[in-house]
Amino acid sequence: MSRPLNFQQIQAFKTVMETGTTTRAAQILNTTQPSISRRLSELRAATGLELFDLYNGRLRPTREGRQLYESVRRHFEGLEKIETAVHVLRKSGTGVLRIGSTPTLAAGLLPGVMARFTRQNPGVYISLQTFGTPQLRDYLSQGLIDFILTTGHVEDPSMVSTRLQRASAVCVLPTGHPLAAHRTLRLDHLRRHRLVLLDDNDDIMVAMRARLRARNDQEDVMVETNSSLTICALVAAGVGVGVVNPFVAKTFAGRLAIRALHPTIPVDISLVRSVALAPSMLASRFVDMLTDQVLPDPLDDDAPPPGDPSP
Repeated sequence: MSRPLNFQQIQAFKTVMETGTTTRAAQILNTTQPSISRRLSELRAATGLELFDLYNGRLRPTREGRQLYESVRRHFEGLEKIETAVHVLRKSGTGVLRIGSTPTLAAGLLPGVMARFTRQNPGVYISLQTFGTPQLRDYLSQGLIDFILTTGHVEDPSMVSTRLQRASAVCVLPTGHPLAAHRTLRLDHLRRHRLVLLDDNDDIMVAMRARLRARNDQEDVMVETNSSLTICALVAAGVGVGVVNPFVAKTFAGRLAIRALHPTIPVDISLVRSVALAPSMLASRFVDMLTDQVLPDPLDDDAPPPGDPSP
């Protein structure tokens, strides 16, 4: 090959092959017939191949011309696939959103956001994986999910954690329980009742037991579990009184009573992302919608509890 090919020559050749005439090719490419003929001549000179001959006044492809066209056609099909991919990416990010969430947030926070998001982004595929924070961290480090939503803490130099909202833990009680008559409960009142609590690895329990120790109070634990959903189900069945984050508690609204606690126990919703990988358009769009739904709820541990029950 004595000269490099250029796109205009290849495009002219492909269009002539598909239309059969230089005149029709010129119309499709919005140029002139002499321009098409000139590009074919340049292509023949550059390749050293006879690509057409003239038969009954029409261009007829040679065997070499037909074989070259098959290569060009596959190339253009690849370009069309790229253009389609670009269109999909521009419209909806990658088209696949991979969310990692703790079970309580998946049940108590995400359904409303996901319903709204899927209505506005039809055709998007969402993979929602629910695990504890340590396993979610492993998934994020392996690139298996786009981001994490958790009420736990993630300390990893390869990840960045952003607090989306600060809320307060709540007390959940069986309907008809004596303490349900009050709007706010003190922690020291709970020790007089059978408790269904999270295990010592949970941040809520770490904070709760620190507050109880400061008051020399002891709790009467009836059941201990690692699942806030299980606590709510047991409390709704009348097993005891529990302390959980407010997002899971609201999924049981109507089946149990939910009351504020004082002093407050902070519960943070954190968004965790990889430092090494920028978020996709789709993930950014979802996070923006999620951020619009969760509003800051500043805590004030010194504020007096309204409706504080008497002992």
